[in-house]
Formats: sequence, C-alpha cells, structure tokens
Amino acid sequence: MASQAPVAPADTVAASDPLDPFTSGLRRLRRWGRRALLSVVAIGLVAVAVSALARVETNRLWFDSLGDGAVYATRLRAELLLGIVTALLAGGLGALAVVLVNRTAPAPWPREEDEQARGWRAWVEAHPVAARRLVLAVFTLVPAYRLGTAASGSWQQYLLWRHAVPWGTTDPTYHRDLSYYVEIYPWHRTVVGLLSSMLTWAIVATIVAALVHGSLRLRGPGRRVTRPLIAQTSALLAAWLLVHAGSYWLDRMALTTSNRGPVTGAGYTDTHAVGPGRIGLIVVVVLVALALAANVVLRRGRLLAGAVALTVVASLLFATAWPALVQHLKEQPSAATLDLPQIRRNQQATAAAFGIGDVTVQEAGATDAAARPSLAALTRQALDDTQLRALDPNRLTPTFDVKQQLQAYYGFKNTLDVDRYPLGGRTRDVAIGVRELHAGNVSRSTWATQHLVYTHGYGVVAAPTDSIDPTTGVPTFLDGGLPPEQQIPVTQPRVYFGQNSPSYSIVGQPQGAAPVEFDHPAGAGTDAAATHTTYTGGGGVPVGSWWHRLLYATTLRSPQILLSSGINTDSRILTVRDPRARVAALAPWLTLDGDVYPVVVDGDIEWVVDGYTTASTYPDAQQVDLHQATTSTLTAQGASVAQPHGAVNYMRDSVKATVDAYTGEVHLYAWDQAAHPDPLLTAWTSIDPGLIEPESAIPAALLPHLRYPQDLFDVQRQLLTKYHVTDAADFYSGNDFWSVPTDPTVAATQQLNSSTTYTPPARTPSDPSVYQTLSADGTSKARFSLSTPLVTLNHHDLAGFLSVDSTPGADYGHLTLLRFPSGAGVGSPAQVQNDIESTTRISEALTLQRGGNSKVVLGQLVAVPLQGQMLYVEPIYTQAQGSNSFPILRHVVAVYGDGDPAFTTGLDSAVRQAIASGERAAS
Repeated sequence: MASQAPVAPADTVAASDPLDPFTSGLRRLRRWGRRALLSVVAIGLVAVAVSALARVETNRLWFDSLGDGAVYATRLRAELLLGIVTALLAGGLGALAVVLVNRTAPAPWPREEDEQARGWRAWVEAHPVAARRLVLAVFTLVPAYRLGTAASGSWQQYLLWRHAVPWGTTDPTYHRDLSYYVEIYPWHRTVVGLLSSMLTWAIVATIVAALVHGSLRLRGPGRRVTRPLIAQTSALLAAWLLVHAGSYWLDRMALTTSNRGPVTGAGYTDTHAVGPGRIGLIVVVVLVALALAANVVLRRGRLLAGAVALTVVASLLFATAWPALVQHLKEQPSAATLDLPQIRRNQQATAAAFGIGDVTVQEAGATDAAARPSLAALTRQALDDTQLRALDPNRLTPTFDVKQQLQAYYGFKNTLDVDRYPLGGRTRDVAIGVRELHAGNVSRSTWATQHLVYTHGYGVVAAPTDSIDPTTGVPTFLDGGLPPEQQIPVTQPRVYFGQNSPSYSIVGQPQGAAPVEFDHPAGAGTDAAATHTTYTGGGGVPVGSWWHRLLYATTLRSPQILLSSGINTDSRILTVRDPRARVAALAPWLTLDGDVYPVVVDGDIEWVVDGYTTASTYPDAQQVDLHQATTSTLTAQGASVAQPHGAVNYMRDSVKATVDAYTGEVHLYAWDQAAHPDPLLTAWTSIDPGLIEPESAIPAALLPHLRYPQDLFDVQRQLLTKYHVTDAADFYSGNDFWSVPTDPTVAATQQLNSSTTYTPPARTPSDPSVYQTLSADGTSKARFSLSTPLVTLNHHDLAGFLSVDSTPGADYGHLTLLRFPSGAGVGSPAQVQNDIESTTRISEALTLQRGGNSKVVLGQLVAVPLQGQMLYVEPIYTQAQGSNSFPILRHVVAVYGDGDPAFTTGLDSAVRQAIASGERAAS
C-alpha cells in the first residue's frame, strides 16, 4: 500500500503564504539595517578616537617644539588619571546598580490592566536580553563618559591640591591656613561633586532598571516595590546623604566668601545661623543615613519614604528658615553695628589680596602763594618733565594705517601701545604698532597664498606721543617706511607670531631652493620687485614626513596639508601664533591681561604678556567681576581682549611672559617675588619645574620696557573707589564712595558728528587708564606711570587721582592716591568736557570743522596733577569721510585749575595759555 503524504501542519501552510518572500525580505532588510547602523556607529567611534589621538599627538609636538614637553606630559597624566579612574567608578557603580536590580527582579511580572505599561513591558518580555543590555549599556557608558570628561577637566584643581604650599596666614573665622581655601578647598569641592553625581546616576539607574524589570510598578495590584529594591535604594541613598554631609561641611568653609552681607565674607547671619545650621543639618543627615543603612536589612518602604521626608524638612529648617529669620529679625535691624566686624575683616583681606594695602594717600590743594613755582617753572614742569599727549594712541591707528600700512594686506591693532625708548638724550613715551599681516585682504586668496606664501608681517612703526608734525598734523614717525627709517633699530622685522597672524602657516625650503614666502613689497619710488624669503627661525613643528602631515591634516581639517606639492622635507608648520594664546596654552592656570604689547629688544620684536595668579576663594576678600571691572573704551572697541565674567577675590601680578615675534619662543618669568612672594605661584612652579624662570633671568635690555599691567590696575581703581575709606562705620554708610569716570569723549564725538540729537547709552564705557610720564602728586619727580582720575558718585567733581609707578625698580607697583577735598569743586572729566564744549569759540570752531566732508574726532581727555591743581589736555582731530581717511591734529584744548580752556593749534601753546589762565584765576 502506497504511503500517504503527511498533512502539513498549520504553521507550515502559513509559511507557504505568497506574502512570505516579502516578510523574509523585510526581516533581511531589518537585519542589514542593524548591521549598517552598527557599522556607522563603529566608524564614527573610530573617527572620534583617531581625531582625539591626532589632537593629543599634535599637542605633544607643539609643546616639544617649545622645549616644554614635560609640562604637557604632567597635564596629560593628570587628565588621564582623573578621567579613567572617575569613568571606571561611575560606570562600575551604574553597572552594579543595574545588575543587582536584574538579579532580584520578580518573574513573571504580575498582570496589569494598563495598556501603555503592557505595551512596553510586552516589548521587554519579547526581548529580555536586549532590554537588559540596553539599560546596562546606558547606565554604564553615559555616566562614565560624562563624569570622566568632567573629572579630567579638573586637572588644575587636582595638581594644585597635590602641590599645595602653606601661606603662613590663617583666616579669622575657622583659623585655617589660607592655602586650604585657595589650593585645597576647590579640589575637595570637586571630589564631593563627582561622588554625588556618581551616586545620583546609580540611584537613577536603579529606578529605571526596576521599572523595566518589574521591581517597581507604578500601577496594578499587589506589591509595587520589591524588598530587594528597597534595600538597594536605601544603601545608595545612605551613601548619597553621607556625601552630602561632607558637602555641608565644606559649605561652612564657603561662608568666608559669602555675599549675604554688605561685603564678601562671613557676616553675622553666616556665623550665627548658616554655619550652625550646617552643623545641625550634618547631624540630621548622618542619623538619617544610619537609619537607611539599617533599612538595608529591615527593608521597610515607609522607613525609606520617611527618611527622605525628614531630610527635606531638615534642609528647609536649617538651611533656609533659620538663616532667613536671623537675617530679617536680628541682623538687618542692627546691621550698622553687627556688620562692622565683617567689614573690618573684609577691608584687611581685600587690601592683602589685591595689593592695595600700601597706598600713599596725599591731600591735594593749592600750595601757599609764596611757595608756588613761577609761571615759567610750572610751564617747564608740564612740557619738559611731564610728557603730555598730542598723539592719542586710541584714536590714531587709522593714521598709521594710511601712512605706514604700505599694502592692503598689512595693518595695525585698533589702538597703539605705549612704550618708552631713549631718544635725543632722554627717555620718551612712544606710541608703537606692529605692521601685521591681514591675510584676508590678499587680492588672490587661495589655500596656497593663505598658508604658504603670505605668512608674516613686517616691521614696527613708532612715533613720540608728545609731538605731531605742525605742518601736516600727522605723527613724526621714528620708525616706518620702506626701506625702513629707524631711530629704534630693528634687525629682525619679520613677524611670524602676532595678534593677527593666520591660523597656521607652512614655511621653510631646502637650502638653495627659491624662496616662496612673500617678505615685503618693493620700496616706494623703486623699480625693484617684491622680496621673498624663507623662514629660518626654528619655530613650529616639522611636517616633512607623511605621518606629521597626516596628523595636522586631521587636526586642522585641512586635506591640502597632505596633498599639497608645496610642502617639502624642510617644511615647518606654525600654529597657535597669537602671543596671548601661546602663553595660555603653556600656562592655562594664569589669567592673562587683555592688552598684549610689543617691545623692541636688541633689534628683535618681542610681545609681552602680563600673567596673573587669581582665585575666588580667598577668605573675606571682596569678590570682583573681572569683566565689569576691566571694561573700558578699549575693550568696547576690541582693542584689548575683554576678560570673561567671573568673580575673583585674589589677583597678583606674578608673571611676565614674552613671545618672540620671529621664532615664537616663549619665556615666563616670575615677577616681584622677592618683595611680595606669591604662594600660589610657588605651588604652580613646583608642579611644572622649569616652566617659570626666575626674575633674575629677565634680559637687561627687556627690563626697562616692562610695565604695570592694565587689567590689574583697573581692578584696583574700582576697589579703591570704596576701599579708600578705612573706617568701618563710614564704609558701611557709603557716603564717601567714589566711582570710575565714563569716557566723556565717546558721546561727545558722536554728538558732534550727528545731525540729530545724540542719546548716549545707559552705560557708556569707562574712561581708559593712561600710560604716560607724569608726577604722581604734581610735585615729585615724573615717572612712567599708569593713571586714572576718580570722581564723585554724581560724576560732577574730581574726587581723586590714582597712579601707579610703572617703571621697573624699587618703586614699581607703588600706588599713589591724590585726594581732592570734598566741596573743592575740581571738575571731573565729564564736567571739564562739558565746559570745553560750552565755550563759544571752541563749539563754533568744531561745528565749522565737521561741515562738508569731514568729521571731528576727539582725543582722550587726559588729566595730570600739577602743583595742587589739575591740568587737562585733549587733542582734537579732523577726519575726512571715506575709507582711506585718517585723523589729522587740528587743535589742542588745555584747562588748568579754574582757568579758561585754551584752544590752539599746538600742544605747547595750549598748555602755556592754560597755565597762565589758571594762575590768573587762582591769584
């Protein structure tokens, strides 16, 4: 009997359905889609890894090119140590939390009627392994990456903690050495923050894993929280609370920089409520943590919820309610007496932290008539000893551009810098600018011209600040032109490292090869061709090898570096070319001054960068917003780099850095450590031995060109508007506080050239402080100084004149404050500017000069003390409309004492007339 074919089962019949090829294809498509996605992710991860490795290697090459490879190695070791250890701890803790939940999850899940819950749980039931892997991967990799990255970024705090040195002074509140607050406390804060974040991620991982695996159910009958989950959550919360107990302990130290009271520091409420409240909160939190630890065994859900509720209530009571009651019911009604101890501590700490404790204060006033110098002596002091400015370095960059730019691809900084050089048998103040390359203005812009041909600027241009050619109204240039005329000799004029250099250039040719780099155009009036050159300065990194070219092509995202035939075996790549950026890369722990200035030393052009050691945790010292304190007309115009917003309450002028404009060589010199040792610099010096050279290593030719830094002085002048008041009660009342004047010439210039009524902004830029040679009190010997007027709160009267000796030597950094008696009626810059514009003869002349195709440009109104009175000088320029126009000196206004404004075409005549008028008014 023939055998009968077996009947196909139902699923086999279904498999023969005509839609089966489509279903199979869809499955294959999904499978290939997953593979493609995994491939894309893998390629992306490889690209990120390669980019990171290339960046690390190019950084190493850059540091090695400066001879500071050990500095980068120290930093890299610290970053890797912190990043890896933190990533392992964070990822491991998150993974452990998920695994423990997985092991204790109920199986099978209780039935639920909630459709939404049934939907995602159905997916988990269908893909249990994928669900577990997904949750495990997320809470392992995400916290590991995020916290590892954050920890590696804290390498400065870590290294400073490792190398902390005692300061030898304690704070009056907790009697700890100041090194704890400045060098140790920030790292303690970082550690507590990282531990808290790790435990937070672990708690979140526990909750998510419990939701996915059924240990925690938001809906449905039966037990919603399993006992193992209660135990695990209790353990994690107990650890989290203990970490926060440490945070509350550190909060007590932070009270030394509290801003709850009238000044920074531990005030009455801080010491009598906030500090004790933190102790009470620590006790409660530790007890709750012990209860939660016990709950690991008891596994009571109500105990867990009660512990959380008790912690919240204790925080509201001890951290919020108690301090608020003490402040409103006790401190505020009696603040005039209760806040005085805090103010006294703050005054002492602020003076020490910002170097304003040794200010020479002198009272200004007219001298006895019999003792006053003669008119001739006054004039001689003003014109010969003091170096008044007819050339305003903040206004005459366009004049330098037109007269000395040579070609469109050269240019100068928005404002010129002031230095001093021996000329004609005496040292004179000189405005100086570097003729830098502006590669964006090259007529034919290709990758080769931008990075291989136009590689550097050329030379400096300088002019004395106290004289302008009376015939042409333009500066009398000491250095300039082509071929260059040089009264300040420059033997290496090429500027490969400057404030406007291209992002990178590739330089160098084999010996005997034709030069490729454009050097400078032919001199005026000659038939010679433009000159080309080859860089031989030794700076930069060799890129002759294929490997180095690949590294930089990857890092700079420029494949031309790998493909260009213009790169040879002797090529070098110059990167990080801005002097400020080079110093910041070597010493990122320094706060750098916004004004980098050039000097000529033994024929070479050097950039000088002032570096500060700063902190925000110095006990009881006043915190200052660095951006607000240093903002002036210069930063508003982009001439000086604006400091970022951020509070500092310790600031020291501790490092003078130089960058060679040709070789790029960087030197960092310790400054003023013998007279005023800086423990913070000592700590950083021990971290990077050899990076900071001693002050004795500063070349003798460089030393006379160093100057007192702009931003530090601006911070000090803001502080001294209040801290010139030494009595705590008077300080609290604030009735003798001053203010920093705004720049009156900004609004005046715009109003003079506007056809409509000019409305100045609510906050006009501050009047920039001035570098010039003057007498600090109007009677003593003139010194190269940085100075500024200070005015009353209503800006009507002059309240003081602050200057600092900017000449390296025994008196360098010495502050002198000349006070003007209250009610003396000495005009402030704004008032004097108003008087100038109100003088009929002057206003009519200015109105006439701005007619037609020209506009009026007011130079900065500069104040100088002179024998008990103030001498104000303001140059006035006219400038034609048009892109190639430039300011030309037309008039100088001078005002002395209560005399009438003098208005002439020259500096000397204006000063003579003003002094004569002022003396007549005083007699």
